[in-house]
Amino acid sequence: MTPAVNEDRLRRLHQRGEAFFQGLSHMPPEHRQLLRRAWEEALKAGEAGDARKEALNATLTVSRLDSILCLLERITRTSHWLDGQGVWFGQARHCLLDAVGHAGADMPLPPPFLTVEPIDSPLYVPRARIPGTWLAQATPANLPLPVVLCPGNLLEEPWAWATLFHELGHHLDAARRDTVEVLAMPELRGQPDTLGAWSGEKWVSEVIADLYAGLLGGPGAVETLKAAFTVKPMSSSHPSDEDRIRVLEAAWTGVRDGKVPTGTTPADIVARALVERFGTWRSRVVRDCAQADTAVEARLLPGRLYRQHTHGASPDALRETCQAAFASDQMVRPLWVLTEAHLKTLAGAMKNLVNTRVQPGTETLKVPPVDLMIRHERISFVGATHGQLLPKLKEARERRGRPHAHIELFALADAPLRELILGGRSGEVLIAERDASLGALRDYLSQEGVPHRVFLFYQPYFFASYWDVEGVEARPASAPPAHIHVSSAQWGMDLRHAVGQDLESPSGQPLPMAMQRRVEALTHLRRLSRELTSS
Repeated sequence: MTPAVNEDRLRRLHQRGEAFFQGLSHMPPEHRQLLRRAWEEALKAGEAGDARKEALNATLTVSRLDSILCLLERITRTSHWLDGQGVWFGQARHCLLDAVGHAGADMPLPPPFLTVEPIDSPLYVPRARIPGTWLAQATPANLPLPVVLCPGNLLEEPWAWATLFHELGHHLDAARRDTVEVLAMPELRGQPDTLGAWSGEKWVSEVIADLYAGLLGGPGAVETLKAAFTVKPMSSSHPSDEDRIRVLEAAWTGVRDGKVPTGTTPADIVARALVERFGTWRSRVVRDCAQADTAVEARLLPGRLYRQHTHGASPDALRETCQAAFASDQMVRPLWVLTEAHLKTLAGAMKNLVNTRVQPGTETLKVPPVDLMIRHERISFVGATHGQLLPKLKEARERRGRPHAHIELFALADAPLRELILGGRSGEVLIAERDASLGALRDYLSQEGVPHRVFLFYQPYFFASYWDVEGVEARPASAPPAHIHVSSAQWGMDLRHAVGQDLESPSGQPLPMAMQRRVEALTHLRRLSRELTSS
């Protein structure tokens, strides 16, 4: 690969990566942060090392970055597609996120990704070390992305979702080092002859994940796991089903009742260590047991459904119960999940929103919109210096073929203007720009015979432009719609990039409340501002 081709591929990878992150708005903020961290780590690793060596291995470097991005896209693509196509994936994820929130009461923890793979049982992967056969060789990365893999058919069996809590238990164990701490306890430390395989991490980590499932999902989750042990053979990397049931029952009961298990077998010794380690969960376990059949937390729903399943409820009935529970306002969801009320509020707020005008070829650089200047007659500009306005007004006048009916200008006074940054300029430079632009604008408007008023305002409550907004209900329906643009000033931010919002409402109708409030703000600003006279 030539250096030019290598540079071209790296550039396109950067572009593709940024496009990838811009498309993640459907994901929780914690997941977006993890994905961003993973990609930044990959880019940093690609830049490290001896320059000559990297030049020799340019092809491998680009290939590795491409594989990592494929991995990120793969992990998120399933989530994005299933969110749009069906409800079960989203509901299963809500249960996991609710469980993470419950577990993180004493230590906030980012939730793992939930994704679907062609496997026969759930699996936790701590840092996306996923077998290449599942990811088409896109696996050279050791990314900080915990993933819970789920068989597709399990998504539509909500009474079995407690098995996902076992995988979540591995995630918690990895973050909190529970296995390491348990193996360091005096009863377990340095006794390979007595404990056998229980002295190693594999078996202990499995029963810790089992107990976590009960701690997170309640008594119904414990019953779900015990049933899963009796019907599914496990590999040698796991304890026997009999031992797992024995440890889970003893540890769960010990935490719930505050009693230390007795017995001298290796399984009994491990159960005692788990009770000691997780005894602080007792009050939460007691509460979950008392409210197992009535609680509305999403994490407890799978256990409730499993109990109904054992009493003969049909799969369709259980799925219907799950749907009804999530549709209910009583269901406790993670904070980032939008409720129906939130969606209605957003729909109302967005009803009158339209696109903000920006400079072509940019995403956020706002400019005076000539198309609005052409179609509207009465305009109020609330800005900083109005340094960009005059040439746009002249362009609009030429294309309109007639002068405007009225133009109003509000510019910032000296003290607040010194606090802003505009196009890299600040302080006295902006004051000089304001004075020059206002003088030129007043001369131009007077020459064109446009009635106008000019004000200085002292507090930047907002920056805005108003287009035929006053008296709009008295105009014919065929007249241009009322339009308002509002920008929020943030200290230290270039005003041209400040967050903005544009709203429109048809003529011949009263303004909606959101626009009325902004017109009231304009009226208030007129009273507070100092008008500049022609003298």
